[in-house]
Amino acid sequence: MWKKSEMRYKWKRYNWWLYCVFGTIAFGLFLYYLHPSTDQDNARYILSAISQGLAAILALVFTITLVVAQMTRRYTAMDKFIFRRGTIILMIIFGIGVVAPLLVLKFGLCRLGVNLSIVVAIFCVFSLMPFLKGINWVLKYEVGVFALFKESMAAIRSENKESVALGELTEIGERAVTEAPENTVVSIIRLLSEIGERCAIENGFQEETYKVIMELSVIGLECVGRKLEEASFFAAQGLSDIGVDAAKNRFSIALLEPSELAVNELIDIGTKAAEKGLKKWDITIRAVEGVKDIFTALHMIKDNRVENEREESIAVNGVWCLGAFVMEYLPEQCDRVIQRLKEIENEIGRKLLMKYEEGCIVDHPNLKSALETFKKQYNER
Repeated sequence: MWKKSEMRYKWKRYNWWLYCVFGTIAFGLFLYYLHPSTDQDNARYILSAISQGLAAILALVFTITLVVAQMTRRYTAMDKFIFRRGTIILMIIFGIGVVAPLLVLKFGLCRLGVNLSIVVAIFCVFSLMPFLKGINWVLKYEVGVFALFKESMAAIRSENKESVALGELTEIGERAVTEAPENTVVSIIRLLSEIGERCAIENGFQEETYKVIMELSVIGLECVGRKLEEASFFAAQGLSDIGVDAAKNRFSIALLEPSELAVNELIDIGTKAAEKGLKKWDITIRAVEGVKDIFTALHMIKDNRVENEREESIAVNGVWCLGAFVMEYLPEQCDRVIQRLKEIENEIGRKLLMKYEEGCIVDHPNLKSALETFKKQYNER
């Protein structure tokens, strides 16, 4: 049985074909009832024009598709563009549209054949829109995403900031949430995460690291809102990995802000996932573990303790906040949050752990009782 996201994707991708069918039927009925017959001389001219016009359009479409395939500079481009199912179907439809008027002329079936030829021609013209949308989809999600990823990684290795294609890649990622299947969204999130991790360990890419974290958060929150649990999980995973790398390298490349930002965005994704009741992929728990991993990476740094304590307090405060949300919306997962807090207590002691809890739900006063219940369970363990 299809998931809702897959059904939505199928509709988004193929709905234009239905519009073509409905539009063609409407024109066919119009021709049948309002123009039932055509003069013989006019019929021959119409049939000849239809055949020549569709042949010219087919040649133009094929040329455009071939140019797009060549632009990708990939040996498999012909399979993805020319020999894909959508292109083959379009060529068959246009072939029928070109040949049908000639057969009508050959066998003298002008009375009914003219209207049928016109209907086929209308469908051929209408079908250009879903065909071009299909080409655009393949270009973006099957070719463009990986090309932009390779371009960005090469730019990072060569320390060329201007060539890091974050803007276009993140724009594709945001659109994929609404118009592509979930596995495509997951692939884009993982590629963005890899770019972010590379930026976090390279000198001079703090701004790019910041941008990747922000974009992963935007995509992740959108996935949570649409209940794309696998994609939401990998968004949280990516934020965690980037945050840890940023925390480890903060003194060599001044990545203070990205690690702190990653914590805040993980908290946002975790709390929103808890509110939505998403538990199949344990998104909130992944957010808890991510915040805890970033805390551990910060705590391992012994220098500049004033800076560390401020960031550590934000991370621990976030775990407490997530604990309150888990208690309210996903109580069966409380033990896993408590386990992470126990690990933090072993590193900083109980006094600091309880101190860092203060004010964690200022923005969520309705969760005060949930936090107290969560603290009570924690103290009983």
